Amino acid sequence: MNHIPLPKLLCDCRCPQHHQLPRTTVNEPGCACTITCATQPMTLLVPQWRSALFLTPHGMRFVNALDAGQWDWAESGQLDPGYADFPMGQLLEHLLRASAIAIDNSDR
Repeated sequence: MNHIPLPKLLCDCRCPQHHQLPRTTVNEPGCACTITCATQPMTLLVPQWRSALFLTPHGMRFVNALDAGQWDWAESGQLDPGYADFPMGQLLEHLLRASAIAIDNSDR
């Protein structure tokens, strides 16, 4: 399985801001990318929190869900690395990173 770094992938979800372009900033105003866009990093959907958590090279970020399957990219943010008020965040980030490493090192 060939791994293509996210910055080299092109938007394939018809976002008016990024369609057929790379998406280098996830919280760019006007972004309407879907969670299934080719430019979206490894993501954990958390319907109980109406949000999604996703990995970036700089740590874990979150984005809140809006109505009709849209995401509030303009208000997405970086999770504090200390996660003092969110200890589950450390566990979830660890599990996502471990999953990413396992997938990158697999043949399929």
